[in-house]
This record gives sequence, C-alpha cells and structure tokens, in this order.
Amino acid sequence: MKSRKTYINYLALAVLLLLAAVCLLSVSLNNNQAALSMPIPLTFSGEYSYDGENWLPLSEEAELSALRGSVILRGHLDGEIPEGAYLYYYRNHIGVSMYINGEQCALDPVSQCLSMGIDLMSSMCGKEWTSIYSPGIQPEDELEIFLYNPHDHGNAAAYRDFLNTLCCGPNPEKTGLLQRNLETYGQPFRIAGELFIVMAMILLGTAMASVFFRITIGGRLFIMALIILFAGGFFIFDAIDVCFLIDLLVLNTYARQLCMMLAVSCLGFYLCDVLTGKMQKAARAAVLLSALLNAVLIVSSFTGAAVIYDTYIYWAVSQWLLCPLLAVCCIFQLCRTGKKNALALVSGILMCTAILLDIAGVGSSILSHGNCSKGMFCILFVVHIAAAAKGIADDYRASVQVQKLEKELQESRISIMLSQLRPHFLFNVLNSIYYLCGKEPETARKMIDKFSSYLRNNLASLDQKTMIPFSREFDHIQTYLELEKLRFEEELTIVYDIQEDGFSLPAMTVQPLVENAVKHGITKKRGGGVLALATREESENYVITITDTGVGFDPEHYMDDGEVHIGIENVRQRLEHMANGTLKITSIPGEGTAAVIIIPKKEDIHAW
Repeated sequence: MKSRKTYINYLALAVLLLLAAVCLLSVSLNNNQAALSMPIPLTFSGEYSYDGENWLPLSEEAELSALRGSVILRGHLDGEIPEGAYLYYYRNHIGVSMYINGEQCALDPVSQCLSMGIDLMSSMCGKEWTSIYSPGIQPEDELEIFLYNPHDHGNAAAYRDFLNTLCCGPNPEKTGLLQRNLETYGQPFRIAGELFIVMAMILLGTAMASVFFRITIGGRLFIMALIILFAGGFFIFDAIDVCFLIDLLVLNTYARQLCMMLAVSCLGFYLCDVLTGKMQKAARAAVLLSALLNAVLIVSSFTGAAVIYDTYIYWAVSQWLLCPLLAVCCIFQLCRTGKKNALALVSGILMCTAILLDIAGVGSSILSHGNCSKGMFCILFVVHIAAAAKGIADDYRASVQVQKLEKELQESRISIMLSQLRPHFLFNVLNSIYYLCGKEPETARKMIDKFSSYLRNNLASLDQKTMIPFSREFDHIQTYLELEKLRFEEELTIVYDIQEDGFSLPAMTVQPLVENAVKHGITKKRGGGVLALATREESENYVITITDTGVGFDPEHYMDDGEVHIGIENVRQRLEHMANGTLKITSIPGEGTAAVIIIPKKEDIHAW
C-alpha cells in the first residue's frame, strides 16, 4: 500500500499537469502566424546606438546585447532586394521596425504595442522566422532598424540572431526553400521527439495496465513515461523550423516552455520515488516547493499577469537550487546503498548536471537550445532501453529457474508441514489435553481450539503464495508457543518485544525458525531456556529477530541435519524471491542461536 506522502507527490504532479493543459489551451486561442521561405544571406553594416546620440561602429566584436535595452541600427545591406521580394529574419522575443531612407516599411505587433504603451500580449512574442515585403531595397539605401526587447533577461543574443539571419527570398506563400534548408537542422530533433512520444505512449499504456492488474511498479513507470513524453515535446517545439509545421506562434512558445518545466518536475518526482530515508524527505520537500512555484508561474502566464517567457528567470533560479540538491541526495544514496537503484541514481545525477549546464547557456545556439540535456537524455534513453532488454532476458531465465524450483519448493513445503506435525508433538499435546479434561475442562477446551487453529494454519500454508501481514504470522506463532508451553511448562520461557507489526512477509517465514529454536535448541538443553521474538523498524528495513538460549550448534555442520536444512533454505529462498529479504543465522554451541530476518520497505510484492 502506498504511503500518504507518495499520494501527495502524485497529487502535486496532477495539479501541475492540469494547470499546464489549461495554460496551453487558453493561450492557443489567438492569431495564426505565417511561415516563410527562401534563404539568400545578407550582411548589414553600419553603426548602432542605444540612446540615438552616441553611435558606435557595428562589428563582430561590438557589445550588442538585448539586455541593455532597445537599440537603433543605421547602415546598409550588402545586396539588393528587388521589389516584390521579401526580407527574412529570425525574431527571438523582440520587436522590429524598419525605415528605408526615412520611410517606414515594417512595424511588427511587438514594436507597435511598445510604441503605444500597450501591455504585450502573449500571442505576439516568441521565436519565429518572419518576413517583410520589399519595395525595392538597393545597397546604397540607408536603413534604420529599431530593435525592441520587452524582456529583462533570457535573450541577450536576440539582436545578433536578427543580424545573422537576414536573408532575401521570394514570396513565402509560393516557395518552401527556406523551410527545406532549415529542415536539415530541425528534422533530427523532431524525429527523436516523435520517437520519445511514441515510447511514452507505450509506457503510459503499460503503467495503466499495471494499475489494473495491481502491479506496484506502475507508479514509477507512469512518472518515467511522463518524463519521456515532455522531453519529446521539448525536442519538437525547440526545433529551429517548428514555425513552418505549426504556425501558431503562441502554441510553439508556450508548449516549449511548459514541456521543459514539466519534464524537470517529473524528473524530481521520479527521484523522490527512488530515494529513501532523510534523502527522500529533503528531496520531496524541495520538489514540492518547486512544483508550487511552477504552478504559480503557469497560472500567472495564462491569466495575463506575465508572458511565459518572462517567468523563465524565476524557474531557472529555482532549478539552480533544486538540481544541486537532487544530485547531492542521489550521490549520498548511491554511496550508502551501492548497486541498489544505481542506474536511476546515476541518471538523476547526470540529468541534473546537464540541466544546470543548459541554464548556464553551455552549448546552446540559434539552431538548438538545451543541447546538454538533449544529448544526455538520448544517451540515458539508450542505456535504459538496453538495461530493460537485459532485465527481460534475465527475467526469462529466472522464470525457467522458478519453474524448476517450484516442484522442489512444493516438496519442501510438504516436508516442513510433516516435520511440524511430528507424531511425538501430536501425542504429547493430545495427552496433555486429555489430562486437562478431568481437572481443568475449560482450559482443555481452549487448548483444543488452539490446537485445531494450529493444524488449520499449517495446512493453509501449503497453498499460500502471496505475502501476509506479520500480525497473522504472529498469531500462528503465539498459538504454537502456547501449545509448547503447555508441554514444557517452566522449561520454556517466552519473551515478546513487538515494536512494529505493520508490514508483510511470506507465509511460514518466522514460524519454522521459532519451531527450530524450540525443537533443536531449548528442549535439548538441561533446564530449558528462553526464546525471544522481537521486531523493529529501521529507516529502510523491517527487522525480525528470533533468539534462544538453547544448546546452539556449529554453523559449519548444521546442514548435516537434512530436516533443518530444508526448512531454513525454504525460508531463505522465499524471503529473497518474494520480499528481496535476507536471513542470517548465527550460533554459538552451548550458548544459543540468533536468526535475523531483514525485509526492505520499498520492494515489490511478488507471488511464488
């Protein structure tokens, strides 16, 4: 059964997904934007000014940053744009207005809003290739270009992007040459994104099926599928030529940003499910706070309080805090647990590092952003697919081995049951009950009830193939020990220290060890001894301890007793297969024996 904290994670993720869907739907009800066409590169030379008074030469070394405010460019193009042709450029969240020999020839919606003091609408700003009609521009014509940046961060290279993408071409409605030229750069990312989305759909279907069949792996698989889904969306919407395929600018802009935010959020929730103990608590608190911030940013975007591009800086700052924390938690967990969940933890460390590199702008260009995360995600995707294929092969081999062991296991179950129903035990119990019938009929009646319950539970254990609550196993143990107490009286002292009983374990796991302690330990020692049964909860495990002060044995020769060996090996195999648990037995001849069962908390429940 999942903990309440796990359901809080899923609830937070569901709210985040709902808000993202509402945001994308609401902002998509805006104007469509046109696509463009043909590339013949042009170079603009001249000078620039931020205040219209101080002019500086425009060169490759010029500090032309969009973060310094609006800029005026004055100069000439190195080629002719005939009348009827078009001037194309890449607009990266900026406004553009243009004058030819003092006459205005271009004024886009962003520039118009800013010049009129109107708040920028979400449908106007984004990344796109656009064009203006040429009235006939000659190299000697003087051009004045006003570039406006309505943002305070995020697009420092936007003016350079504009200058580096100036080109001439025919009517965008009659040619697709520019689209085909850019397709060379965008198509690989789109194909990868489409592949990821298809794989995500398959995994989502598998996760839903696992929920239907009550397989506990479904929750983690569902979050992994969402990571792949949103990563695939980011691959597609970040492609340089996406504006040709989807002509709704606001959809492209918002979908890209939301896919990025949601993919990282899902990664955080996935790592929370992998981490344990204090590392899990710290990571969960940070991820939930980040999810809350994301929800606020999304709501502010579709309510008109802010354009989603302007929320990037707040998201980036939160990731500068969240990703290092998640990486550190994964490193500590990896050092503590070794190979357990090693692939998931290492993947988390690498992805968090790649995200931080992308936020710092490492490897980004006008053709593609988030390249560190994209590259790392593709590598890890292949690694996880290979690991899954290996796991399937291992599971197949294990299933063959399980079929071979099932027959042996059934025989060992029967052997255990027969050993538990040994004749001298039955005779002594029945004889004691017979004796009590004359002196203490009420006690005899109670003992008959307990004895019948004991027999019934032993028979039921033959067909029990799933985990049972410890409380049920403990009831059976108490019944058995009460019967043995009736036989051995003062020679058998029983001590219980049950600190935790809210967990499950394979049926007949503790019972055979208790019976071995009584039969082969305490009853063979002169004067008897003490049997103690204790349970406790640790940060990652449940621990069951069975100790006795009997005769003990030499651990190197305990396998000489075939009956004892079958029972202990049966317990060990079922613990390992059904609960990924372990059994450790230590004994000192003449002093006693201790058996320790360790059952991890976060393990799948298997059938045997």
